[in-house]
Amino acid sequence: MKIPKKITAVGLLIVSLLSLAVFARAGAVSSSLSDQQIQNIRENCLSTKTTLNQLHASDALLRVNRGQIYESMSIKLMTKFNDRVASNNQDNSSLVDITSKYNSTLDSFRNHYMAYESHLSAAISIDCSKQPVSFYDAVSVASSDREKVHSDIVKLNQSVDQYKAAVDEFEKKFLAEPKEAGQ
Repeated sequence: MKIPKKITAVGLLIVSLLSLAVFARAGAVSSSLSDQQIQNIRENCLSTKTTLNQLHASDALLRVNRGQIYESMSIKLMTKFNDRVASNNQDNSSLVDITSKYNSTLDSFRNHYMAYESHLSAAISIDCSKQPVSFYDAVSVASSDREKVHSDIVKLNQSVDQYKAAVDEFEKKFLAEPKEAGQ
């Protein structure tokens, strides 16, 4: 899937801004924004909300597409291959372990994305011209949730790489085994 350059650029800009917001709040329980920061939020309210709406829409599409790919990899590839290996009385323990870890991370991905989507929707619904601090706090929470989703994606990709390595290792061992006569 090709993502339009404009949406990608806007998404990266928002992620950067949201990340800054999270780091700025890292040591504080509640926001302590300066009057200038509050004024900046009010002045940029419309454009910020427009950008967040675009991010929300593009993230939803990406989540559906990635989610379908991740589901297919688990159900159609990993699980079916693991079952095939087991039905042929071969050791598939490393494959099953990686698949289990992958599925656990996939569940986390779903849960973290639902939290992110919920918090981003809540942030978008806040009138930032009237409630700039609440808006800032809500965007910060959504940003933190988005980072968790990103972390899950990294872990899923690592599990895929581990699974591929385990399949390669299985293939080497399988090919190295002496075959019974008549096969």
